[in-house]
Amino acid sequence: MNSILKRACSLPICALIKATFERTATWFVESGVKADSMLRACHQYTEEINAIIRKNQQQAGMCQVRRYSRENNEFQVQEMFSPHDHRLPMSFTVRLNDWWCDCGHFQALRLPCHHVIVVCSFSHIDLTSYIHPVYSLYNINKTYEIHFHLVRNKEYWSPYTGPNFIPDPNMRRRVRGRPPTNRIHNEMDEPNPNRRSKCSYCRNEGHHRGNCPYRQ
Repeated sequence: MNSILKRACSLPICALIKATFERTATWFVESGVKADSMLRACHQYTEEINAIIRKNQQQAGMCQVRRYSRENNEFQVQEMFSPHDHRLPMSFTVRLNDWWCDCGHFQALRLPCHHVIVVCSFSHIDLTSYIHPVYSLYNINKTYEIHFHLVRNKEYWSPYTGPNFIPDPNMRRRVRGRPPTNRIHNEMDEPNPNRRSKCSYCRNEGHHRGNCPYRQ
C-alpha cells in the first residue's frame, strides 16, 4: 500500500482522498485478476508462500524425529549440525494437533516451520493440511472480490462553504526522478541473471501478461 500511495502524500486533501480511492480500486482489480489467473493455472498458493515452504524444506534435511505419541500429537525434533559447526544439537517439541512448535514460528505464522515439515514427512502426513486456509489463493481471490463504485461527478456534490486551504509549494516533491534515499545497497539489490521470467498474472513460464491464456 505504501508503494501505491506514496506519490499522493503531497497532494491537497481532496486530491489525496481521490488518489487513494482510485489507486486502491485499481490495485484491488489488478490483484484480483492475478489471483484468479493463478487459480486457473492450477496453483494453490502464491509464490511467496511456496518460497517459504521450499526454504523450510531445505532446513528440514538436518533434523531427526522421535515420536512420543501414537496419535501423531507430540514429537521431538533434534537439529543436527555439520561436523564443522561447533554448535550443540537443539531439540524442539512439536504438537501437531495443537499447531505448536517450540520455535514459535508455527503458531505465529500458521505456516509449517522446518520442524513441522520433517515431522509431516516422518509421519507421511500431507504438509498442506498444516498451512492455514488464509494463505490459499481461493481465499485471497475472495478478498479482492469487493467492488468499488464510481464517485459521482462534482456537479452532484453538495456546495462547500468551509475555508479554502492552499498547499505549500515548498513541501511538494520534485516531479521527475526518484526521491533520494540513504539506504546502503548490497548484493541483495543486484538482479539474478539466472532467474527465468514468469507471467505476472498466472506465475507460469513461457509467456507474459499480454498473452496469458488464463487471464480473462
